[in-house]
Amino acid sequence: MKTAQLFQSDFSAETTLRQCCLITDGNAHRTDLCVNPIGFTHKDLLSEAMLPEIRTVAMLIAASRCDLSKNSPATFTDEMDWFAARILVLRVRAFHLDVKLNAMLQTANERAKAFAQKLNLPFQAAAIRPSLHLKRPANMLLMECDLTGVARESVFDNSRAVRALIQGVKLAA
Repeated sequence: MKTAQLFQSDFSAETTLRQCCLITDGNAHRTDLCVNPIGFTHKDLLSEAMLPEIRTVAMLIAASRCDLSKNSPATFTDEMDWFAARILVLRVRAFHLDVKLNAMLQTANERAKAFAQKLNLPFQAAAIRPSLHLKRPANMLLMECDLTGVARESVFDNSRAVRALIQGVKLAA
């Protein structure tokens, strides 16, 4: 069995952040977010479904709150678990969201921090960059991440490259 780990490096205020757009198609309990984003383009598009580390971390964060003496809930994870997982896995420093979601992001930051502390992982809280969603589909999450690398042409190649980066694997160009 392979031990799970999140890639680590020192956080720096001087780091140039990579602006990514995540297709939030990995969160199956929100079927409204699994709609195909036809017509929407972004130069650095990622598919959450192709990054299973996000789902794994979201499940582990949810499990850490689970009362094992009771039956499992119908929906095991919630939005805050998913945002916490994205913060840790993709090293998100800012989400472009409506400011009304600040309380949700605060809870996600708290969950990410607690999970990171348990595993002795580095943590930096994510912030909200106020954003209007008029031209962006609901299943598109614009983020600023502390990730290296450059955007690839297709969502498949881009997601594959980011997954390799997360796993610490070198891909041929």
